[in-house]
Amino acid sequence: MEHNNNPIERYNGKIADRIKAIRSGFKSFDDAKCFMNLRRTIHNFVNPNQELNEKTPAEMAEINLELGRDKILGLVKYLVNNGNDD
Repeated sequence: MEHNNNPIERYNGKIADRIKAIRSGFKSFDDAKCFMNLRRTIHNFVNPNQELNEKTPAEMAEINLELGRDKILGLVKYLVNNGNDD
């Protein structure tokens, strides 16, 4: 059985690109943790995935938050209105 590592490498490349854009790096572990939580949230709720028929993982799991066209803004509004337990 052949293993395809391309999706993981592409995701790691995106993370590396974002970290390079933050020129001074992270000032603390908490900063890095917040960044990774943001990336995870964007991956799961905002960015459609080609292998999931252009749906997000949340949409495939039938988690419908009705975020609208601007999913990032919709996600922020959802959290403001419904609270954030984290």
